[in-house]
Amino acid sequence: MRNLLEIKSLRVYHRTATKPVKAVDGVSLKLKKGEVLGIAGESGCGKSTLANAIATLVEPPTYIAGGKILLQKLNILELDENELNKIRWKKMSILPQSAMNSLNPVMRIGDQIKDAIKFHEPDFS
Repeated sequence: MRNLLEIKSLRVYHRTATKPVKAVDGVSLKLKKGEVLGIAGESGCGKSTLANAIATLVEPPTYIAGGKILLQKLNILELDENELNKIRWKKMSILPQSAMNSLNPVMRIGDQIKDAIKFHEPDFS
């Protein structure tokens, strides 16, 4: 079975005044169709940084220092912003869980995901 997502030696660092801080250093994984991946760890260990890097949503001073992110064999780190926007919400998306943008606890998760899809793809049934 072909990998839907493959990450090879991903490195994500934070720039500082003195030297880079390694937030994600050498992560590799493969995810096939039908598989579910859970990322667990203590606060500050790089879970959100990894997820944002996979979605190519890191912002300065954070940067992707190396590695590959293959989405259906396409290295998304080689795409420009226009090309990335063509696959975001269609082939990949991220659902953040933080205090300021968490899921609404009084709505079903599926309904919230449907709302996001309808916003980006109004003709999607």
